[in-house]
Amino acid sequence: MNLLKNQQEAETIDSVYIDLEAQLMQNIARHLRDWDKPIDTDRWLMQKLSEIGKLNKENIKIIAQMSGISQTAAERMLFEAAEEAVKMMEPGFRYMARQGLIDSVVEADKSKNVKQVMKNLQKQAKDSLNLTNTTMLHKTQEAFKSLIQNTAEEALKILNSNTAAAITGAEARQQALRKTIRQFNDKGITGFVDKSGRNWTPEAYVNMCMRTTSGSVANEVQTARCEDMGVNLIQIDSHSGARPKCAKDQGKIFDLNNGSGFTEDLNGRKIRYYPWNSSSYGEPDGILGINCGHHKFPFVPGVNIQRYFPTDDLDANNKLYKQTQVQRALERDVRKQKRECMLYDELGCEEAFKSAVELKMKEKRLKDYVDGHKNLHRRRDREQVVGFDKRISTHVIENNKKYQKELAEKAKNDKIISEIKEAGMRGEINLKPNIPDTKELSFDDTHINGERQHEVTEKEAKEYIENARFSVTKWNGKYTNYFSDDGAAYVDNEKRHIRTAFKKEQYDDATRKAMEVLKRERS
Repeated sequence: MNLLKNQQEAETIDSVYIDLEAQLMQNIARHLRDWDKPIDTDRWLMQKLSEIGKLNKENIKIIAQMSGISQTAAERMLFEAAEEAVKMMEPGFRYMARQGLIDSVVEADKSKNVKQVMKNLQKQAKDSLNLTNTTMLHKTQEAFKSLIQNTAEEALKILNSNTAAAITGAEARQQALRKTIRQFNDKGITGFVDKSGRNWTPEAYVNMCMRTTSGSVANEVQTARCEDMGVNLIQIDSHSGARPKCAKDQGKIFDLNNGSGFTEDLNGRKIRYYPWNSSSYGEPDGILGINCGHHKFPFVPGVNIQRYFPTDDLDANNKLYKQTQVQRALERDVRKQKRECMLYDELGCEEAFKSAVELKMKEKRLKDYVDGHKNLHRRRDREQVVGFDKRISTHVIENNKKYQKELAEKAKNDKIISEIKEAGMRGEINLKPNIPDTKELSFDDTHINGERQHEVTEKEAKEYIENARFSVTKWNGKYTNYFSDDGAAYVDNEKRHIRTAFKKEQYDDATRKAMEVLKRERS
């Protein structure tokens, strides 16, 4: 059995449902594009609720198109899994027939046991996909209703809390959507519940169903062929990074009739075999259970050789298993962030879209993790999301560059402010001063020139403010001091009044050092 091929086939179907979820969520966002309508939020909510019928019709088309692909892929996967399983066994059975160990070889396509296995598992796969499609349609409708209701509630909260500022219903909805869209993206389309009551995302649920069904096809076809030929010993394959319960069983030989003892291989080597009921078979996370990637092969004493062996280092295996689980989680984070970018882009909400610059950080986190573990390999196919096209990718890159530039600028400014404070400057330092309209400021000539004799004109004082390199705010915002290359002016913000001003020659040591820092760092 080609394990890699089996996994890839299951992941093909898995990716269909990853893409399907993204398309359904994108369609929901498309119906929220008109958040800026000049209407009150209650009316907006009623209009959105009236679109549910149209949304369902659109989603049915999307699901129908995608499910056709998944159904075809599922059927192909099951038949290929069965063919591969049979192909691995037939040479051994024919050899046994030639040696007179069995009477004859029953052709696989004529085996009643094989036909029944295929019939049962095809129905199981079809039922699982149909259930998934129906559930996704229902849960998409629920998600849309929940999203618009939460947005409306959040918008009303924003309106009620902004008593000091004039804010429109559209502006409140935009702010609300930033929050609710992120929550919606984090949650996704949920509601897939298995027999044990566990909740699954569409991706995880379909992946579980298809990998499990694919594995079941291979394993049960092989069991059927063993029954056809009267073979009762089986060998479990092995691979690194197996989950813990599988790791203790892989590589061993088991007796389907639950016997135990020793047998011999083709070369006369003594090999121990174990009762099948001593394995973890039948447990959800056990050998050949949910999402298991293992397979079993017939083992005929004196004919076969042991191709796989038990795990020598369970600790190393479990460590690798945990590493692969971390990688899968990081891949999901990347896909989720890409989906968030798509939703914001669909909304036409540029300001909110800027928050999606986290994507590049998450991609780097994934890359660093894989690069830091020699047994892991980057799976870019598991990072892809349908609809995340070149245009959106370029938008993300541009926003990330801008964000990184802002971070670098902030780091530089923080350093400058720290040095200015070390020079002895006190107060809240702003390297990009909020310059007031100097026409509205009065000038205390009596104090500045009569009492202090600074010999500064009103025009010069206002130029100091307008050309300020930095400002210092004191007394909880009551006063702001503006410092330029030529001089400084102190403003009483409450009275809108220039209290004092003086030329650069009168700068104290702290101010001179501050100006030197600015000149050095910004040259």
